Formats: sequence, structure tokens, C-alpha cells
Amino acid sequence: MSLAMAAGMKRIPWQQFCAGYGEMRQTQGRTAFGTGRMDLEQAKRILNISAEDDIGAVKRKYRRLIGCHHPDAIGSDRPEHIRCAQDINEAYNLLKKSGVLAVSGKKSQRWQGIVNEKAFCDRNIYLYYTLDVSEKKPYYQTARGRYMWDPDEEDFELFLTSIRHAVKELLEKTEERFSSPGYEDTLAETEKFEFQVQLFTCLAMQYVDPVRTLRKIAQADHVDAKGREVYRFRAFLGAKGQNQVWKTMTLLQKGDTVYPASFRENKIAVMDGDKRSLGYLSLEDDQLYFCIVPLLKKRLARIRMTVRDTEVSRKTHPYRVKVELDFFFRLEEGAGQYADSEYNLRIADILNRYEGMLKNA
Repeated sequence: MSLAMAAGMKRIPWQQFCAGYGEMRQTQGRTAFGTGRMDLEQAKRILNISAEDDIGAVKRKYRRLIGCHHPDAIGSDRPEHIRCAQDINEAYNLLKKSGVLAVSGKKSQRWQGIVNEKAFCDRNIYLYYTLDVSEKKPYYQTARGRYMWDPDEEDFELFLTSIRHAVKELLEKTEERFSSPGYEDTLAETEKFEFQVQLFTCLAMQYVDPVRTLRKIAQADHVDAKGREVYRFRAFLGAKGQNQVWKTMTLLQKGDTVYPASFRENKIAVMDGDKRSLGYLSLEDDQLYFCIVPLLKKRLARIRMTVRDTEVSRKTHPYRVKVELDFFFRLEEGAGQYADSEYNLRIADILNRYEGMLKNA
């Protein structure tokens, strides 16, 4: 059994892509990045685009391909790997500029997805109108319900937007109880922000299946002798100034092991072998926090972190240090049955405390 099959990943489309990509390179010649020699048909073949694919499908195929073939992802700087990533990027950029993907073809279709009937509230599902990479990309609401997040169908940034809007709705409903001619919201923004952060974390996790999502956005590095999937990611630590955390980081050398110390919401605090703080870990992809942290909290996964490189800069003030880590993440037996039934109680408690804060404001 292949690693991809063991991890439950559908690799056939990408094998087809590789075959088509290689055939195109042989018959059409190299379509070097930025040369303008690539045409639309070549771009579609590189991304394995079909007539039924809409904007979301194109974007998902691009992300998966670049994630699988980018030199940083596969740890290679060989020229052929760099050229492959360049061609994938050029194909995606060409399709964006062509205008053929200006409006989603699935706007009117009913949203198909897994529903969490036990979720605290409904949320909006948003899709982009275009593939444009501008800061203010227009999007529209395509559905509403208690749908689980599917990274193959719903853009991560729009998922976060959906959760932020759900948080706003819940807080506004609580505030409406105090809407009277004499009522004035005097709650400080900093106080409200704390409730927003807590609600955001709890609500988001009601719509994320950590294992299912992880298998969609990443590929297992290998499967161990007991059949457990092991993933490998890049992670980072950083500090500036000359405080104790900065000093401790500068002492780290390649091959050193660092350890998780605690969790705060979706953050992982890290320490060295002498239990000295190294601050909070940064993962290469923000989507991973929603998969990794919940499983670690439930002890349904294990991690190992080793130092890959330490870079210290003393050229400017404040001094800076950056540590790159190899982050190994192993799913334990039973991880696929992850469940957390306490989120509704936590959300209700947060809203009750918010209401109490409003009464006393």
C-alpha cells in the first residue's frame, strides 16, 4: 500500500497531472516562467482543469499542486523541481489574467457538505467571484447552515471570515437585550476583544474535523511500523531584543530538540531541554493550527521538534533571532474519532459572561 493510500489521500488526479505535464513538455517544449510562451490550453493541462471546474476548483487544484511540487515543500533545489513550480505558477497566473474564470459557475447550486447538527449556530458560506489576488477580493454568500469546513470547497480566508461574522452575530444578539433608549455601549474595545477571541476559537473548532482536514491539506511524510501517519512541516521561532527568550534561542544549534510547554487557545508555547521558554511556535501554514492543536490537547497526536537552522542578526537594533524547525506530527490510534462535545457549553459560558459584563458596564 502506498503512503498516499494509507493516509486516505486521492493521488490519482495528481498522477494524471504529472503524466499530462510531462507529455506537454515533450510535445510543446519548455514553457519557462515569465516567457509568455504558455497558452491557455497548456495552462489548463498543467493544472488538470476540466470544463466543469469553477473558480474554487481551479484554486484548489493550484494550491494542491504547488504544495506538492514546490521546492520548499519537497526539500529540493534541483532545477527541474524549480521549473515545475514555476510552470504551475505561470499556468495559474495566465488563467487569472485570461478572464475565463471571472464568475463562478456554481453560484446557484445548493451547497453540499457535512453538517454538524450539534454546532451552536449557523454560519455563512462564502465564495470568491474571481481569482484576482488583490487585497479586496469580492465574495458572495452561497449558503448558510452548520456546515463543516471543507478546504477543497471553501477558501480558508473565507472560512475565517465566516467565523468572524458568526461571532459578531452572537455578540450583537446578546447586546440587543440591552437596546433601549437609555442604553449606551460603554464596554471598552479591549474587553470586547477578549470575548471575540474566545468565541472565535470555540466556534471555529465546531466546524473543523482535524484529521479529515489534515489529510486534505497535507500529505503524510511516511507511515511508521504501526501504521501511524507521520507528517513533517516547517515551523519557526523568533524573538527580538536581548531578553531571556532571545538569549535562549541564540544558543540553539542544529539537531537540538525543543518541546511543547503549554497551549493558549490555538497557540503552542515551546521550551528547550532545560525548560526555558522559547515563546510561541509559528507553523508554515495557518490552517495547520486548527488540525494540530486540538489533537494534541486530546493526546491523539504526538510531536517532535528539532532545530534545522538558527539565524542571529546583530546588524540592526533590536537584535533578532530566527529559528527554523523540523516539526514532526504523528497521528495516534483513535485520532480519526476525534470529538469535543464541550464547545457548546464553553460558548454559552462566554456569552453569559459577556452579558454580565454588559450589565455591569
